[in-house]
Amino acid sequence: MNEPPQANRPMRADAQRNYASLLKTARVAVTERGADIVLEDIARSAGVAIGTLYRHFPTRQDLLEAVFLDETNELRACAGEFASAPVPLDALISWLRLQMDFAARGRSMGAAIMAAKHVPGTRIYDANKAMHEAGEVLLLRAQAAEQIRTDVHILDVIRLVYGIALVNEHASDPDGANRMLDLVIAGIRTKPSRD
Repeated sequence: MNEPPQANRPMRADAQRNYASLLKTARVAVTERGADIVLEDIARSAGVAIGTLYRHFPTRQDLLEAVFLDETNELRACAGEFASAPVPLDALISWLRLQMDFAARGRSMGAAIMAAKHVPGTRIYDANKAMHEAGEVLLLRAQAAEQIRTDVHILDVIRLVYGIALVNEHASDPDGANRMLDLVIAGIRTKPSRD
């Protein structure tokens, strides 16, 4: 997932290592501090000079966008891996739990990043759409296996997951979000036959 955007020429190996280290460090910082990350702290923690950070990410917004894209691409890749799981429902549930964690972190990345998810043509929009499409494959497999109701749409489920993350953002009950997700899953499952 830690690949820099395509430039005119390939990055040297040390520059790629620095990029990956900065991105990894920034992901941790965003989880801890949200959009209030301190770029100097990220550079120091990544073991690079501040100039190196600015060479890869000229603005804080560029760094936040890279973090969002990295996490979105990771979720898309996870959906691809889960698509071959033997139990489609379990694969979908696993991906939705990852999606809920991402939603909780994503909210802290700032309004500009979240708004770009809805602007066609932006890299964030395209990555978010590809991630949703990968999740839809999991949903369709679970529906084909008659484990999820056929009237359920992936975007509705993702919005419910994001809502769960939002209402639990400052909650004192650490397991509340998981219980709420369990309720959503129970609501979208097909009813077991009574033999």
